[in-house]
Amino acid sequence: MNVPGINGALTFFYYHNLEEASKFYREIMRFEAKLDLEWVKIYKIGEDSHLGLVNTEMGSHKPSEDKPVRLQIMVSDAQAWFDYYKEKGIPMNKDELYVGSLLNIKTCSVKDPGGYTIEMCEYTTPYGV
Repeated sequence: MNVPGINGALTFFYYHNLEEASKFYREIMRFEAKLDLEWVKIYKIGEDSHLGLVNTEMGSHKPSEDKPVRLQIMVSDAQAWFDYYKEKGIPMNKDELYVGSLLNIKTCSVKDPGGYTIEMCEYTTPYGV
C-alpha cells in the first residue's frame, strides 16, 4: 500500500495573549494572514507551511512556561533577517549571526511574545550536511 499524499504543514502555538502574538507575526514577521477568528489565527509561512496561533481559552492545549519547540524557517539569507531584526530593535539570542560547525547553517533566533523560539535558518548545503 502506498503512503497517502501530504499537502502541507500547519503547526499550532498557544497563547495567553493572542492579539499580541498575532501582531508580532503580522507586523514583524510579515506572515500572510489566511484565517482571522477571535480564538485562532492562521498565517502562511511558505508555499505549503502555515502557523496557527490559538487562544488559551479555546485551544486543545495550554501555553506553558517551558517551550520545548522551535519554529525553524528555512531562508535563503539569514544575514538579511539578522539585519532586519536588528533594525527593528527585536532582541535576538546572539549578538551576531550564528555559523554552524556541526551543520553547514547560518541562523539567527528571536522569541515571540509567548516565548516560542523563531529561528531563521540558511542551509549552506542541503539540510546542512
